[in-house]
Amino acid sequence: MFAVIARNKKASIYIFALAAALVLVSLVVGLSATIMQFRRNSRTNTEIDRAKIYAELGVRHALYFTSVEPNWRSLLQSGTWLQDIPIDNATYTVTGTDPDDGSLLDGDEFIVELSCTAKINLTQQTLSVLTQNYPSELLKYAVAADGLLKISDRVQINGNAFTNDSIDKKNADTWIFGNAQAVGIIHEVRNITGIIAPGSDPKSFPDDQAIIDFYLTQSTPIPFQEHIQKVLITPNSNPYGPTNPDGIYSIDCANQRIEIRDCRIFGTLVLINPKSDSTIGEGMNWQPGKPNLPALIIDGPIEIRTTINLDEDHCDTDFNLPHEPGFDDNNDIFLNKITGPIFCRGDLTISQRSKIVGPVIVTGALEVKHDAEITADSQFYDQPPKMFMDSRLDLIPHTWR
Repeated sequence: MFAVIARNKKASIYIFALAAALVLVSLVVGLSATIMQFRRNSRTNTEIDRAKIYAELGVRHALYFTSVEPNWRSLLQSGTWLQDIPIDNATYTVTGTDPDDGSLLDGDEFIVELSCTAKINLTQQTLSVLTQNYPSELLKYAVAADGLLKISDRVQINGNAFTNDSIDKKNADTWIFGNAQAVGIIHEVRNITGIIAPGSDPKSFPDDQAIIDFYLTQSTPIPFQEHIQKVLITPNSNPYGPTNPDGIYSIDCANQRIEIRDCRIFGTLVLINPKSDSTIGEGMNWQPGKPNLPALIIDGPIEIRTTINLDEDHCDTDFNLPHEPGFDDNNDIFLNKITGPIFCRGDLTISQRSKIVGPVIVTGALEVKHDAEITADSQFYDQPPKMFMDSRLDLIPHTWR
């Protein structure tokens, strides 16, 4: 009980301190401009009208807080967020509630209703609006790294590239068919077809721990195997144990080397703590078991270096699903391709003619080399995987009341 009280007290102090800073430093300036514009456009400036302005200001204050504090859901509870915040000769109080079940902690895909009551003397006005987290902007990119982004040796990036560090691009036969954005510098700008933007503003990355924790809770563990090869893994097929209805399987590597090769995976793998020389290689045909799931989540460094198509005859394995043509024979060849978002907490290397369709998002350094090809696909922004959302709340249009 004491821990809960202490946590709530600490959160309250934090919120009020931020509230005071925001109001005094930044919000008053915008508010003054709003009031002046309102006075120019109105014949009267009643307390009711002013109270409406302050009520909207309170809502936008709360929205701004979610944009600067990515962990706001764990700091705040459903209920009062800001109370009796003074501004000019008024005060406002803001509440945030989850209209679905009252909890802010059960997922960032749920709507939050923000409501603000502003008081001036004996007059008060209340405005409320529905808000939500939108998909992470990084889902629109082909590659996005929080650390250094290295591209070389005939690589082809079909889409935009972003890094919170610098882009180290080498070789004239290396292409970015899209925009190149870096907070730092961009080495070698030839063969970049879009906007070249060094010195870009940094972008926030999804909460890596929250992503890993969530997908671990949704997964079925597979006992550690040093070699996973020549197997079909799907929601209905797991050669290493029980199946998972969503096709989400996790492997705790315990800092041991793992090699995954010559497999067809119709699901999501969560790899925990692989040794740095671990690889995903040779023939791999891979996609999530459901459209709104990632293909691969890695907590640690790894190299993806798929090189050849997946040949049933070569592997002496039937990789077809029961409803697919060719089931129960070994005559099919599947394209060497991983389709679906890849998320890595750590450093990731992609090489050796690997073909990936979907965003590759890395919290460490990302190196793409040796004929690898990565292609952006907007479907993963339109149907974002759970937990791949921006932390900030945004207004849902036409929901003001």
